[in-house]
Amino acid sequence: MYIYRSTIVTLAMIMLPVLGGMWTLQAGILNISQEGAMLMAAFFAVLGSYLFSSFWMGLLFAILASLVVNLIYAFFCVTLRANIWVIGMALNILASSLTILLLKSIFGVKGSFTSEKIQQIPIVHLGNLGPLNGIFNDFSLIVWITVALILFFKYMDSRTVFGLHLKAAGKNWKTLDTAGISSSKIKYESILINAVLVGISGAYLSIGYLKLFNKDMSAGRGWIAVAAVIFGNGNFAWTLIVTITFGFVDALGISLQSSGLNSNLTLMFPYLAIIIALIYQGVKSTSKNED
Repeated sequence: MYIYRSTIVTLAMIMLPVLGGMWTLQAGILNISQEGAMLMAAFFAVLGSYLFSSFWMGLLFAILASLVVNLIYAFFCVTLRANIWVIGMALNILASSLTILLLKSIFGVKGSFTSEKIQQIPIVHLGNLGPLNGIFNDFSLIVWITVALILFFKYMDSRTVFGLHLKAAGKNWKTLDTAGISSSKIKYESILINAVLVGISGAYLSIGYLKLFNKDMSAGRGWIAVAAVIFGNGNFAWTLIVTITFGFVDALGISLQSSGLNSNLTLMFPYLAIIIALIYQGVKSTSKNED
């Protein structure tokens, strides 16, 4: 049960940027800046919640911070057609350095900040469910929002015109432009939707089950989301399966760490899973090309 609950907690942090990242990939642009955007969102969630003693303001600040990062990314990568890896890495490094600077400038601390004034995102209790208490009760509001968004994204992805436009923007953007629909606009929309989800994920990271910001606290979760998106290759079902697997492996590592296994080893688990998944994907793609 501990591993199950840890998996759900970790999964929500990864699933939100994965859902948005899947749409940006379908639109023809992989969002590399998710790690930096998540970190900025986590910091500004703490700042907003601290200033106004409201988790709603924390969420709003987080989403706005993520939108700024992603708008910069979209401007360079969509409008100016710059290299996505160069811009993404630059923004990720900038976010890491900038949050440390802001932590020192605003709160006067170097490593981490917490305060009683920070309001946590509420935990949802569904009442006495008997043997199902451990399965459904006492998860963060963000977990249930994530479940609803998975269903919403599945519907939008497969049964709406917008879903078709996303795929057309990635596979044949010239045809889409010829039809009078701006492929650049579709790319911007997908990145901004992704930004909102990354913002929620960052807020969940810092004011979900915790009430603090710690430098580089995203700890590679944005990169895990990028890896899941790459492996899923725009396919909703595969992306979902891979994300759940990564979430489980991460939770398993935490569980084994509490059992006495070396923490440096357990922290490697999700990244080893990513390497294995990407190697598999690469071998699979090579085989298809040879055929």
